[in-house]
Amino acid sequence: MTTGAFALQERLYATLNADNALTSTLGAAVYDEVPENSAYPYVNIGADAQNAYDTKDLNGSDVTVNIDVWSQYKGSKETKNIMDRVHTLLHDTSLSVTGFNLVNLRFQSSGVLRDPDGITRHGVMRFRAVMLGTA
Repeated sequence: MTTGAFALQERLYATLNADNALTSTLGAAVYDEVPENSAYPYVNIGADAQNAYDTKDLNGSDVTVNIDVWSQYKGSKETKNIMDRVHTLLHDTSLSVTGFNLVNLRFQSSGVLRDPDGITRHGVMRFRAVMLGTA
């Protein structure tokens, strides 16, 4: 049995990284593991958690995943604009996840924090995906 968490992560990364408005217009790189000394702003596919969502015949998974946005722009404008774009790309969309039918992908919550350095903004977005295996 597989939860499909990595297949979902691959699709989220591909979807975000392929979007010209996010990567070029807003200038945000997309990472799974952020390289040392990366330029701001960037989006990081963060922590996730899985719960069983099995049916009688199919394995399923209820996955909660965080998308983190990092910026050093003065104020929260850049962070919030990037978060808005991520929301547009992911909320209630039909993505193809290898080996699974994505029942739904929904935005749950978000917030923007100021890091202790007083400069860096950290946007945290939480999405919930419900998936059922295809076999």
